[in-house]
Amino acid sequence: MNEKVKIKDFIRILKKRIVIIILSTLCITGFVIFSSMYIMKPTYQYSTQVLAGSLSMGEKETSINKVQENRQLALSYMDIIKSPQIMTGVKDSLNLKTSSYELLKQVSITNRDNSQIIIITVKDSNPESAKAIAQAVAMQSITKFKEFANVKQINILSDNEMEQAELLFPKPKFIIAISIVIGFFAGIGLALLREHFDDAAYSDRELERLGLPLLGRVNLNTKLKNKKRKTPYQTLSSTERGEHGGY
Repeated sequence: MNEKVKIKDFIRILKKRIVIIILSTLCITGFVIFSSMYIMKPTYQYSTQVLAGSLSMGEKETSINKVQENRQLALSYMDIIKSPQIMTGVKDSLNLKTSSYELLKQVSITNRDNSQIIIITVKDSNPESAKAIAQAVAMQSITKFKEFANVKQINILSDNEMEQAELLFPKPKFIIAISIVIGFFAGIGLALLREHFDDAAYSDRELERLGLPLLGRVNLNTKLKNKKRKTPYQTLSSTERGEHGGY
């Protein structure tokens, strides 16, 4: 029974403060969409794949050793990708103004267990920069690794020049949906907060809930309907003035 009463009170508050909820939802939704689309920087992502080792396998005995060799090759290559020397070379080749440390934070490397494929991913606010950095990191790391390890079985697996960077943020549909949800719940929160600090009673039912007797009712919203009217005056002619003047 108490739960039903609480639900009814909650619905009553929503109906009573519906204007606050609607205005809050519209304002917050508009602010989130505007700030996401025009104020916050977008984020683009570009990925390139590098194959470490050879995919061809020989006999069973040699294939196990080949897998271990390729795995060690992939791990060693992953260690060299994020070295300061590689990041400095990428920065100089692309004439980037960011530091090597900031550039290092843009680059992420993923590799599944026992996989020879290493994925180099770069995130940047400019799609062309994200693509150029990813390709430069792959090329320079492969060149340096071949020089240091004296191996040739490491190459770029996917390097499509026509492929564009993927937009991660903002995505319009996602932003609109999230902003509406945030605005709606924020409006409900404001309505409940306003109701909590509002001690006024607006109807007879609210007084009955408080246990206060209703002695009478005064209508304070009446307007004065009887306004002052101007009395029209007419000018008398000379004949009428003479008739009224003689007795």
